[in-house]
Amino acid sequence: MYKIYFKQAVEMLKQNKFFSIISILGTALAIMMIMSIIISDEVKNISIAPENNRDRTLYLTYQSLTDSLGGGNYSKSTGSISYEIIKNYISLLQTPELISVQTGLNALVSREASTENISTNAKCTDPAYWKLYSFSFLKGKPFGEEEFQSGLCEAVISESMAKKLFKGENALEQTIKINFRPYKVIGIVKDVSPVFTKASSEIWIPYTSRKNPENAGYHVMLLAKNKNDYAAIREEIKKIERKFKEDEITKTVEIRWPETHRVLRMNIRGNNEKEMKEKAEIRNRKIAFILIIIMLVPAINLSGLNLSRIKRRTQEIGVRKAFGAKKHIILIQILWENLIVSFIGGIFGMAFSVLVIFLMKDWLLGIPQEGGIPFSTIISIPVFLSVFAACVIINILSAAIPAYRASRMTIVHSLTNNDK
Repeated sequence: MYKIYFKQAVEMLKQNKFFSIISILGTALAIMMIMSIIISDEVKNISIAPENNRDRTLYLTYQSLTDSLGGGNYSKSTGSISYEIIKNYISLLQTPELISVQTGLNALVSREASTENISTNAKCTDPAYWKLYSFSFLKGKPFGEEEFQSGLCEAVISESMAKKLFKGENALEQTIKINFRPYKVIGIVKDVSPVFTKASSEIWIPYTSRKNPENAGYHVMLLAKNKNDYAAIREEIKKIERKFKEDEITKTVEIRWPETHRVLRMNIRGNNEKEMKEKAEIRNRKIAFILIIIMLVPAINLSGLNLSRIKRRTQEIGVRKAFGAKKHIILIQILWENLIVSFIGGIFGMAFSVLVIFLMKDWLLGIPQEGGIPFSTIISIPVFLSVFAACVIINILSAAIPAYRASRMTIVHSLTNNDK
């Protein structure tokens, strides 16, 4: 039966080319807008190399330190996680599978004995960083625990940075200057897209190689064995705050509630899990409202086209009823035919959305035009399911009322082409 419906739908597309093109384009544009929003969000949050552990990583990004001085006076400082807290407390956490630390560095980079400097951003991190994220090494290797503890000036650089500095020469084992300090290049990795904010950089160095690393503020990444460990990790963070108070007596520290990757990208702030969930739900409701409006507008317009098209088929519907066709059969057929149109529009809309993402990545994702987006981050099962769901919803919204009216028409009214 559904094969017959499919053939009839194809024939209807051929017979009413103008209506068919308008319907397909209307659906495609709606799908394009919806998928651009969904893909933009998925690209920022999906777990994929090099950040293939996003779904089980928690982030510590902010602390507040208060020092009671007596006499009603106190001092308060806020910012990224301090070196002291990381070394004496966070590094001792038992629940996480892995703990990594990183901070940014505005760097002037040049070849040894060269006066030409390149301004770029570097990441100062630790050996655990290379286990948390999966980089593709073209040459060499990352710095290890011994080099890190010794504070050796070693650097891993990106492929593009190697080309900028050495103009096609072999960069491995060469010496470069970072903020006028000599560093030995021990590894070269494939370029990382700016979509991956925690892994993306052009230079990576041990934070122990910096002068006075204890004066910097850091972000901490905690890799859980699974999501069920989140509660235990958060409880350990609370224990750190209590232990710090016991050790320092006059000082207290508050560490911002550990954030998941999605919450981190949302830039949501809260003092506890409940507050952060409430803020995330509010944001999600706003996005859902926008998506509903985006679907409703084309669906209302397409419903007018569908009604006009169905009116031209009233005599056909009347003949079918005269030969015993049931109302629900007519209703299902019309919805099925419209679903096929919506599905074709969905395919075009998906293609348009991918094109828009690539052409407008600077505006949508903050990725410069020369930056790349891994295609596998765009084409995924969640994206396909979202396209299918959007097609079904637009089909129901645009065809349900006209199809219902057509199925309710009497045989006489259908044959006389009068639906009033």
